[in-house]
Amino acid sequence: MAPQIFTRVDEMSAVFKQPADKEERLKALQALISCPTSSIHTEKPAPDVLVAHETFPIPIDEQKLPGVYHCGYHSEKSYGASSYLIVRAEGNILIDSPRYTERLARKIEMLGGAHSMFLTHKDDVADHKKWRERLGCDRILHSEDLEDSTAEIEIKLEGRGPWNLGQDIELIHTPGHTEGSVCLLYKPLEVIFTGDHLIMTPTGLSIVERYNRCSVTAQLNSVEKLVDLDFRWIVPGHGRRIEFKSSLEKDLVLKEFVQQKSSQFAYI
Repeated sequence: MAPQIFTRVDEMSAVFKQPADKEERLKALQALISCPTSSIHTEKPAPDVLVAHETFPIPIDEQKLPGVYHCGYHSEKSYGASSYLIVRAEGNILIDSPRYTERLARKIEMLGGAHSMFLTHKDDVADHKKWRERLGCDRILHSEDLEDSTAEIEIKLEGRGPWNLGQDIELIHTPGHTEGSVCLLYKPLEVIFTGDHLIMTPTGLSIVERYNRCSVTAQLNSVEKLVDLDFRWIVPGHGRRIEFKSSLEKDLVLKEFVQQKSSQFAYI
């Protein structure tokens, strides 16, 4: 019988059933490695955990999103948010900060390193200084989200944007969750990285208003700004990724979401 995998359910992590085959076991071990609070563990030492380490960064979808990777190694300092890597000829971009590990740094270097580290907002900066020192990447953050720990960021976005990183990437100011929240639109693959601005929960799209630091109304207005942008994928900092059948379907879903939320808050 294979060693069992356990978790403490009080840390917002859970193993619903034991892995039934090698693929499920690998995914469970990837979750163990990525857990920001080290809540998932095995009954006995797992020799195959080293194999799981070598899978990071993990391609999200090699056919539909080539060159886009999930970094894993979520950091408690970033509230467990996901971090991503875009591999592109113009220079790789690390989106938000994973937990720093030398193992992950070497793997990112094998993929071409990182020219830039784009930070969607002030909550998900984690080990940005260590990544800057290790990879030499220029960090990007909106000036309205600067704090003492990020005062030395190389590129401070000013104003309302949008801003461009080459011809293929657009940065969209989406205040609401924080004043300086910014989304990254990777045009060639029609994918937007939303940080904590817009996420997918088990019950559907969410702006997680209970953690809003700025204004719910502003955040809904920022969601509305995404309606006319050309993308089919939403890759958030938390929760599941979303693939729409078309940009039109995305527009309809976002419009309905904004209308429902606006009506809800109109009576509060």
